[in-house]
Amino acid sequence: MYTIIYFSPTGNTLHLAKKLASNLGENKVEILPLEFTDPKQLSKNDHLVLMHPIHGFNATRTVKRFVKNLPAGIYKKVSIISVGCNTMWLNDAVSSDLRKVLVKKNYQVVVDEVLAMPLTFVMSFPEDAVEKLFDESETRIEEISKALENNKKSEKDVLFKSKLMNFIGKVEDPAARMFGLELHATKDCNSCRLCWNICPEKNIKPNNKNKPKFGFKCMMCMRCIYSCPQEAITPYISKFMTIKGGYHIKK
Repeated sequence: MYTIIYFSPTGNTLHLAKKLASNLGENKVEILPLEFTDPKQLSKNDHLVLMHPIHGFNATRTVKRFVKNLPAGIYKKVSIISVGCNTMWLNDAVSSDLRKVLVKKNYQVVVDEVLAMPLTFVMSFPEDAVEKLFDESETRIEEISKALENNKKSEKDVLFKSKLMNFIGKVEDPAARMFGLELHATKDCNSCRLCWNICPEKNIKPNNKNKPKFGFKCMMCMRCIYSCPQEAITPYISKFMTIKGGYHIKK
């Protein structure tokens, strides 16, 4: 039996998590959203599959905190599937921080793979490139499901340059916090409350006018921006960070 815990701010990782659950057999899988799951309330199971997006060649702060709070001894095995915009050497060390914590908790990491999906900020990929990424990642999900069933461990050498990119990429976290401080709601905001209910870092609170107020805990996941039904959330300066017209996996 498997527990798939996914973190998917804009839908890419969720799409692959559902594909994996289907391949493994949905009657064998419990699938849970990471940001709304208390790790201390999890039930014991055979195999945890942790699926998460890559930010700056790293797992996000939200995911690292979840793994840090994960009790020891709940699962017999753990696998990690990281989702970025490419599968090059740049992302080979992305799971290193997670693995260190899991090993300290005496977890055996079996599968550790990187999949590629469309970029969700700065630039949108051409349609043909998007279709290619979807096809390649869905094929890899089929291969990963077989590796999980056969308990086949991932084997890869992480180069020093990959570890260096992982280290350098950690500067994205403080930059993301600054990005959050320049977010604001325009006059189109209708105070629907969606943004502060779905923020994974609880960085959005209502102000005295019941409009969203953004704090210093942003992780630049773009969920509030792309999920806003009024398209009312935007940065003051860093408008180049958002994709024109928004991002949704169905596009």
